[in-house]
Amino acid sequence: MIVYNELIAITAGAGLLGFAKFLAHLIRKERIDSEGWAGFFGVTGLLLFLLGLHTTVTWPYGGDGFEYANIAFGQPAAGFGALLLMASVYLWRNRAVYEGDVEAATARTILALRPAGIFVGVLGLGMAVLAVSFVRYQLGAAPPEEPITGRFGHLPLLEALFLGGLWGVVALGALLFAIALWTDRPQLLRWAMWAWVIGGVAFALFGAMNFYTHIGMYYNIAHGTMIKW
Repeated sequence: MIVYNELIAITAGAGLLGFAKFLAHLIRKERIDSEGWAGFFGVTGLLLFLLGLHTTVTWPYGGDGFEYANIAFGQPAAGFGALLLMASVYLWRNRAVYEGDVEAATARTILALRPAGIFVGVLGLGMAVLAVSFVRYQLGAAPPEEPITGRFGHLPLLEALFLGGLWGVVALGALLFAIALWTDRPQLLRWAMWAWVIGGVAFALFGAMNFYTHIGMYYNIAHGTMIKW
């Protein structure tokens, strides 16, 4: 079974945390290092776009009921990656803007984010529906061979609630971001930022844990063992 969701998860977590920090700079009207952020968004965006796109078009992504990963993992990752790549290109091409007046650069950046905000909002809507789907169909339960999370595989609703909540908080941030930009309510950007901080931390920790649990799962399958922790 092809599994990239460890790298996708930690990269998505880094991307969310990075964009939340970038948004904090805008909210506080602080000077932005456009070259540094362009590099960061370029790396995270490229990884997410390539891995997400490959996951999306590889059908089925996995067998035994794991086909939903094409939709739930691959498609949001590809979309988020494309947005980060766009941010990278914009910041690199407009380096001179960020070397000038900070308030002018902030205002121009907010204005430039508005078109992207449409896609962010629609992607957030999709993430919200995915969050409901995780819970409704009780998706994401780990197999018994997987250490740690496999201990709770007989309670599929438990992991479904976690994944649904994680997708949901990211979706909330995306919807707030779009509403803030298109209804001239900049105060909502702060709430979007915190939603992405929470989602970013959760994605990073969950992805990091999956390096351990997925290696353990393959080890258990290959050696006929049942290491649970």
